[in-house]
Amino acid sequence: MKRFIFFAVLLALSTFLVSPLLAYKINDNAYLKWKEEFRIETWSTFEKPTTKKDSYTFASSKMRLGFGFTSKLIDAYGSFNWTQFFGLPRTASYGTGALYFGQNNGSGNVGQVGITQAWIRARFPGFESLSATIGRFKYNSALEYKTLPKNKRLAWLRKLRISQRLIGGFEWSRVGRSYDGFQVAYDDKAFNITVAGMQPTPGGFYLDIMDDTYNGYKSHDIDLLTVVATLKDTVIKGLDAQFFYYYYNDERDVSVGGIVQNPEISNFGGHILYVTPKVWLGSFDFLLWGDAQTGSWGSADQSAFAIAVEGGYKFEDVAWQPWLRTGFFRSSGDDDPTDNDRNTFFMMTPTLRIYAMTPWYNLMNTKYWFFQVIAKPMCNLVVRSDFTKLWLTEEDDAWYQGSGMTRPDIFGYKGLKGHIGQGHDSLGSMWDISLFFKNIYKYNGLALGMDLYYSHVWGDDVVEDNFQKDDDLDFFYVEFRLTF
Repeated sequence: MKRFIFFAVLLALSTFLVSPLLAYKINDNAYLKWKEEFRIETWSTFEKPTTKKDSYTFASSKMRLGFGFTSKLIDAYGSFNWTQFFGLPRTASYGTGALYFGQNNGSGNVGQVGITQAWIRARFPGFESLSATIGRFKYNSALEYKTLPKNKRLAWLRKLRISQRLIGGFEWSRVGRSYDGFQVAYDDKAFNITVAGMQPTPGGFYLDIMDDTYNGYKSHDIDLLTVVATLKDTVIKGLDAQFFYYYYNDERDVSVGGIVQNPEISNFGGHILYVTPKVWLGSFDFLLWGDAQTGSWGSADQSAFAIAVEGGYKFEDVAWQPWLRTGFFRSSGDDDPTDNDRNTFFMMTPTLRIYAMTPWYNLMNTKYWFFQVIAKPMCNLVVRSDFTKLWLTEEDDAWYQGSGMTRPDIFGYKGLKGHIGQGHDSLGSMWDISLFFKNIYKYNGLALGMDLYYSHVWGDDVVEDNFQKDDDLDFFYVEFRLTF
């Protein structure tokens, strides 16, 4: 704890000393971005009889510094990331602390610097809507174009209920994930078409984002190709729609449980978002997202799907503007893992935490319904609370966890089996609450924000089959955000 306090004081002092320098205007075309996130996480996890430590607390710092240049025909940007951990648990068997410790050579206080972005974008005279980007960049599925919808509800839904289900920057983790490759985009007032070819960098739970090789495996042996067309809300007021094709090919031949994992998968899907005109005291919103997969997994044929249906109503003319939402998600599972057909939905390289606020499950072989309440009691405070009930789609398949490749020699997903043949498909329930404070304090262009989060998980049959001593989980974190 003394180490945490010392670092927090040092960070506060350096912020006030450095911020006047950061506020210096370089020129009309150049700019600088700086962001610091300091987080303290506390876990009380599921427990096996052999678990040595099921409760732990650790701290981490994630600092980013970026430099950019923009002009009529050329844009460029580069950013550095410095992640530092303090007090990672050495004997934890579950939770993010176990992942960070295990993937970084078993060190409790470890940190590293890396380049997260380094790209250049060109536009073409006479074709200002057309651009080409090459280098290292962030890529989030469903956010292929940066301009958010004019309707703030649409913007929130696209960012937090649609994006990154299949490809994401994994930013909630303390390292994040980037992509090396190219993008070509035609961005018109009415629509956007983006084509990209790229390879993911290491990251997420693994610190060394600069080295794509570990134990002979290369993260750049994963290839992604995307073709995406988006209809903007400027065409039909309140409507945002997209069609996507995502191709994923993993040639690393990483083994999980002695079985080589080498998926080559094509994804065909899209989404429709719609916010109605005002009805009574507010308006309704509707969401439909779906993906169909085909391809191969070794010698097996891949055929899978996933679908999400959500809706809500926001009381816009009522104090706190309460927003009530509910929805259902279902992804396919494999009812016969011994045959030559693989039907388990695969998430590629997503940002899981958006859809599993406590990341104890993912969207593979999963079905759930949720109820969500969002309110704004103050101008700089948003409160969100969710209740989620989960099941396995197919009990003969597995309870999957993971968010895609992190270290080059790690496949990125693992499956825990329940007691097959006993009707054990109930995964559990989760309740959580989030408080997002924005602009608590401002000084010389610097802004301070804070996030608070707590969740409790009640594990059911499948969790009990794997964690016989304790099938409940509690997770809490507080994060301070400094941005410039």
